[in-house]
Amino acid sequence: MKIITRCLIISCLFVLVIVGTAAANPEVYTVQEGDTLWQIAHHNGVSVEYLMTINKLSDDKLYIGQEILLGEEQETISDQNTANSSDTTATQTETIYIVQAGDSLWSIAVRHGITLEEIMEMNQLDSDILNPGTILVVPNQISPSRSGASAEAVRLLELAAKHLGTPYRYGGQNPGGFDCSGFAKYIFGQVGIKLPRTAAEQATVGVEVSKDQLLLGDLVYFRCGGGQIDHVGIYAGNNTFIHSSSPRNGGVIYSSLSEGYYARYYAGARRILR
Repeated sequence: MKIITRCLIISCLFVLVIVGTAAANPEVYTVQEGDTLWQIAHHNGVSVEYLMTINKLSDDKLYIGQEILLGEEQETISDQNTANSSDTTATQTETIYIVQAGDSLWSIAVRHGITLEEIMEMNQLDSDILNPGTILVVPNQISPSRSGASAEAVRLLELAAKHLGTPYRYGGQNPGGFDCSGFAKYIFGQVGIKLPRTAAEQATVGVEVSKDQLLLGDLVYFRCGGGQIDHVGIYAGNNTFIHSSSPRNGGVIYSSLSEGYYARYYAGARRILR
């Protein structure tokens, strides 16, 4: 009996040692193609800074096959979680968004209630160019946009973004080619709003708004020829607008109201959406 009891005690101690060792050994993740440090942190409920610290990383660049420590010993994890509780809370409010054809970084940002600069910072992007299938970190809960955007304005600009790169065509009013007013007329028509044909005529509808009060979806006008209004675009936030520019500039593009040319010939704005 004593021998059996001794064996049982030894067995229990052996199991406890194994369990203790397993608990002490940190979990390791092997980097797969397409992984980012943001994704790995999000899926494991920790901050990017924490992963960089315990893995002694100087930047967030990863390579396929790289082994990433996901945690330290249990006591260290508790201390880290206590010290960085705000980071953990922030991580839990984030989710993943997969870029679809026609998406723009701006429209994704607006849809999730943040600015273009914030979504670029969250994903450590140095350009707003996206490809379908790109994985972005975005806020988990959609909150009201701080830019004053209505759902209709966001929808309008998402529709407009789908035509980026469509060639400029004088008199064009369809996806085969647009001139500036034809583009505005077509896009607003997609949300059930009928606009007049020319930029000068479009500048007579809606409510006049000052440049510092622009909201998404407002029409912005220019006197590029120096006389009457002859160019129009749709305000897209962050001092930018989307328009069918010219054959030389690539048709439907985003431009900045701060650019010398458009700043010089800016002629006002009208609010069509309510």
